[in-house]
Amino acid sequence: MSTKESVEVKPNNHVLQEDQQKDVPLLGHEEENEIPKIVLPADFRKCSRTDLVILISRMLSFLIHINDSMPKGETKELTRFHSRVPPDISVFNYLMRLTKYSSLEPAVLISSVYYIDLLSSVYSAFTLNSLTVHRFLLTATSVGSKGLCDSFCTNTHYAKVGGVQCSELHVLENEFLKRVNYRILPRDDNITNCKMEKQCGTFVTNTPPEVYKTANNGFNVLNTYYRKIIEIVGSFHSSPDKTKKVHYSLSPSSSHEAPRETSKKRHFDETNNPSNAHSPSLKKPA
Repeated sequence: MSTKESVEVKPNNHVLQEDQQKDVPLLGHEEENEIPKIVLPADFRKCSRTDLVILISRMLSFLIHINDSMPKGETKELTRFHSRVPPDISVFNYLMRLTKYSSLEPAVLISSVYYIDLLSSVYSAFTLNSLTVHRFLLTATSVGSKGLCDSFCTNTHYAKVGGVQCSELHVLENEFLKRVNYRILPRDDNITNCKMEKQCGTFVTNTPPEVYKTANNGFNVLNTYYRKIIEIVGSFHSSPDKTKKVHYSLSPSSSHEAPRETSKKRHFDETNNPSNAHSPSLKKPA
């Protein structure tokens, strides 16, 4: 693996407060028709990274609004992802900063949302809220870059961009990886396997034949999350995040497209290694 050349980033403890943007005020009914509409491609890899950041920021702000509204008696214990107070930088500006200075790929951006479900499934103390979102995003994007990309930056670089000490980023990464049992490649059965592993204490090394033969296993996870995000927060009014006045929708011609190579690859694997169809597996948790 190679590492990307470091971009000069001034280390700061408060993370680029000057990059913050003011929220756009809510619109009246007379202005509803003036909101532009953008039709996004079905494949998240073809989507503009700026639009992806806006969509993900809307999704995260939507979740944060719900979780921050929970009664104090229902709040959970502190985790390593907690800040003492909510950072001054908005979710959008923080994620845009990470994307710009660490050259985050679309797969890494979508995976950061997937990792919320993955971590929450095995770590009940973790909740995405205004105190945890920044450290979680930094951890998720740095881990995702290393797991999904051919090249990535050093932790020293990621820590500078994210506004934390490098030693703290090491701790956050280790915490995340151990909680999800190093299952950082998006797969349909990751959450189920991680739950079983937590309950039984045994690592799952193989996938049951009936799961392996399921169409698009592992290939459609990120596109599924991408479509769901657009469905939930594509409307400008659907999230507290008002960074950009625009409605997003998915291209209707390809709402359920799947990579053609999936079935071909599976057929090739089964015909060249018939034993795969009968390989034993341990059933374990998410």
